[in-house]
Amino acid sequence: MTAIRVIFDGKVFIPQQLVSLPDQSEALVIVEQNDPYAGVQLDAAMRAYYENKTDADDDAWAAATSKRSQSAWDED
Repeated sequence: MTAIRVIFDGKVFIPQQLVSLPDQSEALVIVEQNDPYAGVQLDAAMRAYYENKTDADDDAWAAATSKRSQSAWDED
């Protein structure tokens, strides 16, 4: 396998060095740069998921460790 650095100009990938491949050769391009918009979307989706998710274990822990709960300190 050979790695070829390319720049995307909005339509095509332009190699940054000479490439000796036959015409119509297939290639796999891996993008190293993170898409900031995709990152924002993922963060928002994860936040919405966890904010709207109910979890019995989390609820029980919150109830047991609240200031008015003596069971958190009595049980060992």
